[in-house]
Amino acid sequence: MFDPNPLPVSPNSEQLFVRSQGRIHFGLLEISERQPNCYGGIGLMIEHSFAKIQATLGRSSFGQCGIHATDHWRPRIEAVANQWSKANSHLPVQSIIVTESPLPHQGLGSGTQMACTVAALLTAADRFHLTDVPISDVPMSKLFTSDDPIFSGTCQPNSLEVLASLSQRGKRSNIGLCGFMEGGFIFDHGKSIPNGGSAPSGTRTERVTFPEWPVLIIQDIKSLGDSGTDEAAMFERCSRCPNPNRVAMLQLVQQEMLPAIAARDWKQFDIELGQYGRWAGQVFQSVQGGIYRTPQIAATIDIAKQLGIAGATQSSWGPTVCAIAQDDAHASWCRDRIQRLLPDAIVVSTKAANVSAQVRWT
Repeated sequence: MFDPNPLPVSPNSEQLFVRSQGRIHFGLLEISERQPNCYGGIGLMIEHSFAKIQATLGRSSFGQCGIHATDHWRPRIEAVANQWSKANSHLPVQSIIVTESPLPHQGLGSGTQMACTVAALLTAADRFHLTDVPISDVPMSKLFTSDDPIFSGTCQPNSLEVLASLSQRGKRSNIGLCGFMEGGFIFDHGKSIPNGGSAPSGTRTERVTFPEWPVLIIQDIKSLGDSGTDEAAMFERCSRCPNPNRVAMLQLVQQEMLPAIAARDWKQFDIELGQYGRWAGQVFQSVQGGIYRTPQIAATIDIAKQLGIAGATQSSWGPTVCAIAQDDAHASWCRDRIQRLLPDAIVVSTKAANVSAQVRWT
């Protein structure tokens, strides 16, 4: 349930609330920019690792707007607000308050989701005053559209471009952007190159509804995933050679995984996800020293596999490991055993987020 947990405000003020969800990234298809499908991959939005922010409506300048956030998130929020202010000469809010923030660098897309949440907040604040109709739980697909964002239909092709520009995200993968807009399981076909092929009908991403299979999130919060200059250096080194498994990974997604999701065939999907994760990890094997980012991640994945989840894999750079269970009983049984074997880990059972991030206006 949407629960923004707002701070006390003036009874006459108008408040806007936006909530995003977490993102699992199962790995990229390719990182060599001279190859087709570069930066393509698969991912899943989950009801975990939320970002929740609120704002008081009203015009202000970038310097006047009060931004209340942790030291980690404040510069990122300021960057998006400054981007908006430069393009529009003002901000449509008087304050931005983070009421819940995800842990950073856990491989769950927190940076993209927070940036997109702020971009959605500012866009909604700028447009909602144009209508007197009460607005509640507006999906992102109706926000980043053309003249009438509130009552238009589905997500337009340029909506991701608008969101990417405002949030300053999506330089490689579009999974987090599309997931924020639509939720579900996301297949990013990657960038096309001349004579290198492109995604069907010119679209880069496909979105499908994910089954009610529980998703186990196993986090070692004492560790951090790679980001920034370290991440860029690893990409640069590993991108010198094309991924030898790219075509096989593409076929696996299109011919095995997507049909398994449509048929609600957990066993087949689980097997194929495990194979996909191993191939995705091999792309970075030269800088990781193995398929997975750390020995601890590899050990956690082995535990999940011993419990019958062949598709256990790391999300993005880790340290989070994700494992998709067959049903709630299976998830509960696995969670209890993983927690006993890894007492310092945080083990959560959640579900796929098959809807977009939401905005509410009161």
